[in-house]
Amino acid sequence: MAGDIRRTATWAITGVLAIVILVGFVQGDPEPEDRVARLGSAIKCPVCQGEAIIDSPSPTAEAMMDVLEEKVAAGETDGQIVDYFTARFGDGIYLDPPFAGRTLLVWLIPMAAVVGGFWMILSRRRVAVDEP
Repeated sequence: MAGDIRRTATWAITGVLAIVILVGFVQGDPEPEDRVARLGSAIKCPVCQGEAIIDSPSPTAEAMMDVLEEKVAAGETDGQIVDYFTARFGDGIYLDPPFAGRTLLVWLIPMAAVVGGFWMILSRRRVAVDEP
């Protein structure tokens, strides 16, 4: 019985992974307009408060969008474009900071707080159950 469940779970996981891989191959490379929209939504306007350059009406954001469009049209990769804006404006230019370097704490502290909260709840619950 347990072997049947394992076999079924293995086939289900294999099927899901195959579908994910096939979808990745079928989608191919995104269109330049899609890349500009995605990157423009991730880059923060330096003069606006928490607004993406694609949504900002400021002249600075418009100039940054022009640069972004030029770089995509020139065939630069997303990594090269990210490196360009990071070199000019620092890691704080992104609405979602990258998961590396100095921004690692921005990602790890909230995760540690959630894990610590669950641990406290479970440990208090265990103590309450153990008491007569």
